[in-house]
Amino acid sequence: MKKKKEAERLNKFQHKFNWDFQIEETLFKNEYKAIVVTDKNQNIIWVNDGFKDMTGYSLSYVKNKNPKILQGEKTSKEALKKLKEELSKESICETSMVNYRKDGSEYMCDIKIYPIHNKNKKVEHYLALENESQLN
Repeated sequence: MKKKKEAERLNKFQHKFNWDFQIEETLFKNEYKAIVVTDKNQNIIWVNDGFKDMTGYSLSYVKNKNPKILQGEKTSKEALKKLKEELSKESICETSMVNYRKDGSEYMCDIKIYPIHNKNKKVEHYLALENESQLN
């Protein structure tokens, strides 16, 4: 039920921004807790309730902010570099890194980011599906 509601919300974005993206297929074939949608400049435009549960941050707090607010001292520079390289190639990218909750506690975040093209084949947004895994 939750995925259906999230897909409906993302479908509204799809119509608004003319996305050329398989929303339901992407959501239903992946396990995730949090969804983060950013614009092409990586400013957050929407997060689901799972994001708040995982990080402690509400949509109203993170809207128009960069996901870098989740990073800190132990966030892997190599993982960030890999993400930047993959995103510059407009490829789907996956990595894991230490992120930080609103209360400052660390968690391991598994991230899969999809570039979202519009009907003109230009990347205008990104969809990140995130899960929390065990810290090593």
